[in-house]
Amino acid sequence: MSERSIVNRVYESILRNKEAGRHYWLRKAYKHKNLSTKEFQQIWSEWWRGIAPPRVEADLILIFEDPIKLIDEALIGCVEVEYFSGKDIGKKNFYEGLQQTLAFSVFGFDGLSLWHIFAKDVKDETIKNYSDAMEELVRGFKLSIFYLVTKILDDDELTLKCFKPCQLEKSIDYFIDSFQSYWVMEGNRNPVLKDSKIKDRRKVIKTLLKIPV
Repeated sequence: MSERSIVNRVYESILRNKEAGRHYWLRKAYKHKNLSTKEFQQIWSEWWRGIAPPRVEADLILIFEDPIKLIDEALIGCVEVEYFSGKDIGKKNFYEGLQQTLAFSVFGFDGLSLWHIFAKDVKDETIKNYSDAMEELVRGFKLSIFYLVTKILDDDELTLKCFKPCQLEKSIDYFIDSFQSYWVMEGNRNPVLKDSKIKDRRKVIKTLLKIPV
């Protein structure tokens, strides 16, 4: 199983669950959205005048209704997914995906998340070691990132065992809703949104993602 196929399966599950009436606050979802195309040129033009920007792809973009309307009615979150198979252990660093997650903050997303997904053949002790080290970074630097760590228990149903931020076993729909639960809190929002330039980029993101102004 590859990282891209994992994202595809998560996205398909989101659509099925939304069709079934779950994910009450979810309004839209996107997968593998390339943020460095001409479509997003207005955002990149400040740095990359006349030059193609580096490729930046968002694994998942989740758009929820914001019940507290902190900025407006939309709560726009970006999720970086990193998949660890048994063969990846020892090759991939525990902080995989962190720089990508932080990079998304300058686009104006309300919420940021790093989601580490481990294959079922990876030992729980190994996952704990990886996730504890990553959590130290997130907490130590007070990063406004929802750090989610899960292990696949059932490949067919995508049943997951969670290690961070809590320990439980749930189906995929539970974890999708957990993004909204975390991001909706004011203290968990993207801190760089205080910058007027970042807020302007958020407006561009809303237009490109066809979110009502």
